[in-house]
Amino acid sequence: MGTVALALLIGYLVGHEAAGAIAAGAAYTIGFAVFHETLASRMLSMAMVTLGIGSATLAGSIAADWTWVVLLVIALAAVNFGLLTSISATAGWIGQQCAIYVIVASYFPRGLHFALGRSAMVLLGGALQMITYALTDLFQHRNAADPVTPLRVRFPARIRELWLKLRDEAHLTGATASYTIRLAITLLLSTAIYRHFHVRNGYWSPMTALLVLKPHWPATLSRGIARFLGTLTGAGVALVLAHSVTFNTPVIFALVLVCAWGCYALQAVNYAVFSMFTTLYIVFLFHFGGFSQTSAAHIRLFNTALGGAIALVMDGCWKLLPGRAAKEA
Repeated sequence: MGTVALALLIGYLVGHEAAGAIAAGAAYTIGFAVFHETLASRMLSMAMVTLGIGSATLAGSIAADWTWVVLLVIALAAVNFGLLTSISATAGWIGQQCAIYVIVASYFPRGLHFALGRSAMVLLGGALQMITYALTDLFQHRNAADPVTPLRVRFPARIRELWLKLRDEAHLTGATASYTIRLAITLLLSTAIYRHFHVRNGYWSPMTALLVLKPHWPATLSRGIARFLGTLTGAGVALVLAHSVTFNTPVIFALVLVCAWGCYALQAVNYAVFSMFTTLYIVFLFHFGGFSQTSAAHIRLFNTALGGAIALVMDGCWKLLPGRAAKEA
């Protein structure tokens, strides 16, 4: 949370609030990596995710000028996510974050200079989060009686473990193939729709579809309902606040931090409440990008409903295909 505040503050002080918001968003994402130790240490895990979302941002930003290239990189992101999901929940989370950053970046066709600048802000946000975590960890009290295996031993062992999982489990067969195909079609469809109709901030549609669609229908249905209800509640709260509270920069700043804290605290508790806080966080964060709270709330609600509906319809239709259950077993 402190890193999110620092990124926003730096952007505000230097007169580049939108850049600060991009860095803050990346710092917010990397903050979740502490719950996912994918390598031999959390720092290595955070570094890997930072490089992943930074490169995804660059790829999406460069592709943004051409719809067919956007569809290609999003299809690749879907396959990457589907394969990583078959390895572990943590690997799937990394693939999911990379796909999200590809989707978001591909909405902004502003040339190579902007692509490099946006990617740099993402990397900066991740680096700030890593530095903050390292400093906190350095001053944290440690129990000297607990032995810690040296990193030089843990790292090669963890790399070997991940490689074996990748080799043995990441195959486009059975349920993995089914989920990856559904995901790719859903993301391509939602992306093509928003780009064809020039939906404002339409990237929220495929991003919602990505987050809602799960390997099994009951999970997709419950996830979709929870996300829609959470987004609806969050948008409603934002609209009420927009009509009853005067929003100056310090107030917005505080609300962003409160909502970020809510997201971290509730991410593993209740998905609907987490979605509500996520919606509020994004709505208030968008203030630094020049959006009013009312406009951001309406746009997010529409695109969330569209993306969630596409995911549910796609998954429901796939479930009805003859013999599908037997093939995925």
